[in-house]
Amino acid sequence: MYKIMLVDDERNIRNGIRHLIDWDELDCEVVIDCRNGKEALDYIAKNEVDVVVTDIKMPVIDGLELCKKINENKYDIEVIILTAYSDFTFAQKAIKYNVVDFVIKNEFIEELPSAVNKAKAIINDKRKESKKIELTINDYNDYRQHLLMKSALSQDVSIEDIEKYDLNKYNYCINACEIDYYDEKKDNNASIKMLKNFLNITMKDCDSEVIPIKDNHIMIVILIDKDKDIALNKVVQHFNEILLMVEEFMRLDIKLGTSQIINDFSEISDSYEKANEALSRITTKGNALYIHDDSLLKDEKMININIEEFTKEICDITLKGDREEAVVKIKDLGDQLVKANKSFEQCKMDILIICSSIMRNVVKYDISQDFNQIEKKLYESINAAKTMFSLITICTRIVEIAINVCRDKKDIRNQLVTNVDNYIKNNYKNNISLQDISNSLFLNSSYLSRAYKKLTGITVTDAINIYRITKAKSLLKNSELKIYEIGLEVGFRDPAYFSHVFVKYNNQNPTEYRNSDK
Repeated sequence: MYKIMLVDDERNIRNGIRHLIDWDELDCEVVIDCRNGKEALDYIAKNEVDVVVTDIKMPVIDGLELCKKINENKYDIEVIILTAYSDFTFAQKAIKYNVVDFVIKNEFIEELPSAVNKAKAIINDKRKESKKIELTINDYNDYRQHLLMKSALSQDVSIEDIEKYDLNKYNYCINACEIDYYDEKKDNNASIKMLKNFLNITMKDCDSEVIPIKDNHIMIVILIDKDKDIALNKVVQHFNEILLMVEEFMRLDIKLGTSQIINDFSEISDSYEKANEALSRITTKGNALYIHDDSLLKDEKMININIEEFTKEICDITLKGDREEAVVKIKDLGDQLVKANKSFEQCKMDILIICSSIMRNVVKYDISQDFNQIEKKLYESINAAKTMFSLITICTRIVEIAINVCRDKKDIRNQLVTNVDNYIKNNYKNNISLQDISNSLFLNSSYLSRAYKKLTGITVTDAINIYRITKAKSLLKNSELKIYEIGLEVGFRDPAYFSHVFVKYNNQNPTEYRNSDK
């Protein structure tokens, strides 16, 4: 039996999980429930535990710190995160600690058993490894990946292998992916591992393979059991969630070219070619997704609409806060989609791409806002839509939500600038950094840096230096202090560096400035 630990500061939640889940059927036993991470760590130090199911927000030691300690101490324990929709962005930070899954609290009866089974599978794999069973090309998963790559590259795959690995039981969505790194340090293996982790967390209803092809080019294959009714727009939804995670946790950009879903293993090569064609159409900087449109090839009379251009224009108008212009642009899009004679399913996909892009931009504009429920309703509404009017109404509603969020956050963002400037004013004499300021304001340093520059046009480091140089200029003109003493007085410990920074912002060195206008 697998030993389960429950960690939540709410007794009714612990009791509910203990008594509403059929643990016997899962071949599991709840050995203890704890009120916080400290109690959990104290128990783990002396007792055997296989799986920890933990809340995020708790007193003493919270769930994120608990995950970190389990990871740092290399405890052989799998962790499942319990989260509310409002806490999901916070919970995602636990990804780097290799959590097995996230389970929404008010859906744990349906979702937790699946997460526990996933944890058990990982435990079983680790136990096999501990017995020094070598994983070779003959291992099922490795060889399946090998066969998928062979097929994509137009190499023959034997009927025996197709039958042996049951490759005709799936529908496939083939994706060509290019990774652009922010810096020179490239680690394809780490990126592939992280992408696989994201896929496992997001695409719970599908299997997937992340296959390196060459350099920074990889192929992502989504394998969908044929008895599951999963359409392309659902896959796109998942990929948009992954792009959000990539923006938050990885210093790279990912561009995805996505094929239509195919139902035959023999079509993988053609599908991969189409995915690469879709990838080649992406011209924007940053994370992006483009879907290959089969219908354009079938109807010579079809007008090709540049959805990417429409997406950029509508996003720009939305973030500018111009509702009337956005509504006109969306109406124009609807009219062009009708004239283009596209299939309604493709129209749904186009609207989904635009709405998802708007939401991604708003998330970046305001990371404190949680959009999980909004996005969930968005995808459900688009799936249920039957007319073009409904699609345009949905898109307009998303624009209105985004405009309201940005408008409501304007004053808060202006306050952010004020708070940063006040911190600099009160601490400029000390050795301060971006991290010091972000810690004092309880903000993520990357977010603080982006937001401050977006609002002021300068970096936080520039703001610190400009304030220090302004103070130094006053002292140079109005005191008898020596140059190095003035540098120390305004926060520069190194006289040479003080002089360098002074020249950068004033086009004169301190001595030249002091002697000017005399």
